[in-house]
This record gives sequence, structure tokens and C-alpha cells, in this order.
Amino acid sequence: MNKIRLGLVTAWGECGMGYVARNWVYTFNKYNEKIEYQIYSRSLPWLTKFRWQGPMVINGPEQMEIDHPHFWNWIDEFKPDVILFQDQNIYGKSQMREESSRLKKMGIKLINYPDWIMRGEIEKYRGIYDINLAHVKRNYNWLVDAGIDQPTLIPWGVIIKNFPFHERNIKDKIIFYINIGTGTTRKGYTLIPEVLDKMKGNFINRLFSPKTYDYKFIVTAIENSSNRINKSFINYFNSNPQCEFHYKTANNESGGLYSIGDVYIYPTKKEGIGLTITEAMCTGMPVVTSNYPTMNEWLEDEKEGRLIKPKKIKKSSMPTDKVYIDTSHLAEILIDYIENPEKVTEHSFNARETIIKKYNWDDRDNIILSTISP
Repeated sequence: MNKIRLGLVTAWGECGMGYVARNWVYTFNKYNEKIEYQIYSRSLPWLTKFRWQGPMVINGPEQMEIDHPHFWNWIDEFKPDVILFQDQNIYGKSQMREESSRLKKMGIKLINYPDWIMRGEIEKYRGIYDINLAHVKRNYNWLVDAGIDQPTLIPWGVIIKNFPFHERNIKDKIIFYINIGTGTTRKGYTLIPEVLDKMKGNFINRLFSPKTYDYKFIVTAIENSSNRINKSFINYFNSNPQCEFHYKTANNESGGLYSIGDVYIYPTKKEGIGLTITEAMCTGMPVVTSNYPTMNEWLEDEKEGRLIKPKKIKKSSMPTDKVYIDTSHLAEILIDYIENPEKVTEHSFNARETIIKKYNWDDRDNIILSTISP
């Protein structure tokens, strides 16, 4: 039986899409007797210094569009049976119609995982790709409602062995933690200083008799990302004795950086999936995140963590609306964990159990192999 020759066209680097791609590559490597693959790495210029390299990686141009001589030369040389596009969507002058037609005439099966979806664009995918993937229910429903070709839900999951369990049992002060990656404000981290100030009480109390709690809040960001991070946020953390800020790049094949903290605080405005939510849960870290899809697909309030009340929801150019959390509610949640540390241990075990039962990427093998079959 001939191997499937599969081309993965993605942003192969330190970004959410890169980590989605890594899960797929993990599965390809498990079935190397069935799959021969290459990774065609292409992305916008900002990601260039964060790109990953390797023997299966073909470095493409600094653009998302594939109508480029370098791409077509790769097609001629590799001759894929299947292409899995990640976030290709409808870039280019023809909005992928001419490119997809040319590829289909070569007998190549085209699969697309659209993540960065713009409002009003989903309907335009019709006829471009043979299969359109989703990893979360919200996005799958969008694909179905738009009537596009073969919408397929492959539920997101964690590579369990990469994120071993670490029981959270508070014996000293509690440690809150967030990884802000390359510093995109989408992650909502710029609201954290306001939250920490509100823990001290109302405005008058803060001035004359601020409440004090024993905790530490640690933030990490990817190395070499300082120019992308909100400067006021960095200054606040560097000047607050209860806060720490570090530049560290996580190794997500050996637990990431989740062992740094006890509770993961993630007041994100919107998510394609919510990768760090599921990774943190896998290590047994309770997660505190925004009570809005997709963030609230992964956990129940007071079971695997806490869900923060939204204060405002704003429509944007993307169907993933922006949610702005109630900072007072998040302050209350942090205080509750400080005053009731036994909740951390309870939520820790629940978080790990939920990932094992529902969100184990190794359970997706059969549907993945079926999807990529030419």
C-alpha cells in the first residue's frame, strides 16, 4: 500500500496555529508507515523570527497567499496527494478559486482548517475545499450553517504525555499564572493590573486602608517578544513586589511552563480554540477564563476552575465576538481561591480528569486517518 503524500501548509512557528499544526504532525509521525509528509511553512513577516525549522520543513515566503512560484515549485517536487491548509481561507486575488482549481486538476484532495475567520466570509469557502474542518463546536456550527462542503468536526485534544499531571496543593502562598505568548492584547492580560488593584478594595480603601492578600502572580512571555508587549503592563509587574514577569519560551513537549503556578488566569477576549486552557487543565491546573465561547466549552464554573462574567461583548470584523470581562468579578475569584485553597486541589483533579475523558488527542486517530485518506 502506497503512503499518503501529505502537504501541511501552515504557520509553522511560535503562534496558536503552529501549535495546532504540531498536534497533527504528532499524529502523522505515529503513522509513518502510512503517511509521508512535508510542512510548507508560510506566514506574515512578524512570525519570521519565531519560525520553527526541521528536516520536514520547507520555508515559504512571508505571506499567506500561495500563488507564488516557490509554492508551485514545491507542489511539482513533492507531488502531494492531499494538502491540509491551516488558515488558508480565501487569500489572494482569486480568493483561492484559481489556486484550488489548479490543485484539484492535479488530483490533489484539499482540506482546510479555517481558524482566523472574517465575518461574512465563510459562505465564500463553498466549492474551494473538499473538506472544511473545525476543532470546536462553535466553529463547526458556523460551517454547517453556511452550507459549505463537508464540514467535519475533529474535537480538539491535548497530547496527554506532553503535559503530565502535577497536583496543586497550596501549602504556602498561592501562585497565579498566565503565559501571554508574543504579547497580543487579545489575551486580555492588560486587565490584570486593574484586577489586582481592585483586590485592595474600593477607591477610598485603596488610598487609606488597602486590603492585603498573600499571593504571587507570575507572567511569562516568549523570548524576543518585548517589542510586542504592552509597556504599561510590564512596568506594573516590574514595580509590584507580588508580581513577576519573565521571558521564557515554553517547551510544549515537556509540560510547557504550567508547573510555575497553581491557577491559570486567562481573561482572554476571544479564542480560535483556547489551547492554553486545555494544556493547563491537562497538568491539573484550574483555569479561570472568560464565560463565552469557545473558552467556556472546556470547563464548568466551580468544577475545573472558574468562569468570569462578561462585562461587555463587542461585535468585530470576525464572528468571534470580543468579550471584555468584569474585572471586579475576577478580583472576587482570585480572593476566593486565596481564602479557600482547598478549591485549588479539588479543581485540579477535576481539570485533569476532564481532559483525559473528553479531550485526549490520541483518541482522534481514526477520524484523522479517515479525513486525510485521498
